[in-house]
Amino acid sequence: MTMDARNSDPSLPPSLAARLGAWVRASRRGRRGADPESPKLTSPRWVTPALAMLIVAGPLATMLGAGLLSGASERATRRMAATLEPRHLRAQQREAARATLSAAILRPGPAALLDRVAAALPADAALIRAERSADGALALEVSVSDPDALRSALRRAPGLSGLRDVRQQEGEGRTLVLLRQVAR
Repeated sequence: MTMDARNSDPSLPPSLAARLGAWVRASRRGRRGADPESPKLTSPRWVTPALAMLIVAGPLATMLGAGLLSGASERATRRMAATLEPRHLRAQQREAARATLSAAILRPGPAALLDRVAAALPADAALIRAERSADGALALEVSVSDPDALRSALRRAPGLSGLRDVRQQEGEGRTLVLLRQVAR
């Protein structure tokens, strides 16, 4: 049975949409209930505005509900972000510590560094102080009679070629030279 055949069956009552359409057509013509087959359709004056308000109420309710739900989800997101922020800070600090430790592990230890420096220094030079900062920068303080010979000897050493003369201080026939190497 097709849709048309079912609608034309006289034993079935007309649908709500069909009755509403008949009522609108009849009210437009000014002949409410003039058709002998349709029942008398009379309604109070408030039906049309109420029907219009119902049609408008659906989208308005949807927009209102969406606004309420989005506000609630934004508040929940802010609350979770505030709760998780200390965790993120701790994770960043752990990552920075891991990076510092991994860089320190890759660098040669103090004994290997001092052996390399001792092999590279001229015979009359004496290492006064050796320091490696947390960021990996190397600082050497050397007492030597000829600073130029010290610089050329350090340039020839493969691991110490990045040392740069920062300061020289004369005293008691020897020169105190401060050398620094940037972190790699």
